[in-house]
Amino acid sequence: MKLNKRLVVESIIVSLLLTVGIICWQIIQGMILTYQYEPAIVNSYASVEKLQSTVAFGTVVRADLTFMLMSGAGLILFTCLYYYVRSRIKQRKAHF
Repeated sequence: MKLNKRLVVESIIVSLLLTVGIICWQIIQGMILTYQYEPAIVNSYASVEKLQSTVAFGTVVRADLTFMLMSGAGLILFTCLYYYVRSRIKQRKAHF
């Protein structure tokens, strides 16, 4: 099977743009949530125990090797799938 270099480059670009788009969307959502956040200062000092055992906001994200490998594999899988679909569409158009 001969690879179409133009479609390979297109597949990589589309995959990277999709990844950048998802990251940008998450950043925008975080900015909106941060902008709309209003802390309840009046009730926050009602109990000292509550203040010592809670976190105001945020999550703990572990970016270990398994997560990075799975993300990379997903990106490669999407790139291959996009290439396959585009090459099949191109073959069908050439056939007709």
